[in-house]
Amino acid sequence: MWRWPVKGLRGETVRSARIGPKGMEGDRVLKVFKAGSEGDIWPPSHPRMLGWEAAWPAQCGCEDGVGGTPVVYAPGGAAWASDDPGLAAALAEDVGSEPLELRPVEGANGRVLVVFEASLKRLSEEMGREIEVERFRPNVLVAADAEPYSEVELEPGTPVKIGDGEFTVHKPCERCVFPSWDPFGRERDKELHRHIVQELGNHFGVYLRIAAGAEVRLGDPVAAH
Repeated sequence: MWRWPVKGLRGETVRSARIGPKGMEGDRVLKVFKAGSEGDIWPPSHPRMLGWEAAWPAQCGCEDGVGGTPVVYAPGGAAWASDDPGLAAALAEDVGSEPLELRPVEGANGRVLVVFEASLKRLSEEMGREIEVERFRPNVLVAADAEPYSEVELEPGTPVKIGDGEFTVHKPCERCVFPSWDPFGRERDKELHRHIVQELGNHFGVYLRIAAGAEVRLGDPVAAH
């Protein structure tokens, strides 16, 4: 399981998370904008952003955090409160951008992104190399008795149970060029992007929604019914 508190930055692994009608708590709650505008920046144009990471809040190597606001870590490990006035300037200088600011957004649009292990394994086989799951920025990786890529064929509204949470399928995830960058922004794999577009219909993973809140934990059973 993963949470991505700041869109475009690396995120954190979690052992449990509260998921509700607005999505996973703490997931994609901030976004990086050009200062004073609605224009945003993202890793395909500024890959050094992937040298930065965020947690909600700091995990401290022990218990999963709850509440609070994101903590952002620079490539060298320095920690910044997400509302620190110096953070945007440090981020802009490092990624080579004009002045920036971090602002709240509406989270993950009330949905969670699920990737299936069988599909990731098949994609790695087709590419002839391991494809890191973090390229796709999922919230949940599911090991299920399902054929590779079959999750994108699930009808919208199909019930999916994760632990005690009653989810429904929203839609397949249509992909941009983001997954072609490795998780740290060091190099781009254009062949992977072409493969996803040409062979997979530009879809990988599926969005789920939930009407009522649920606590989802690592190792919870998953069933579509």
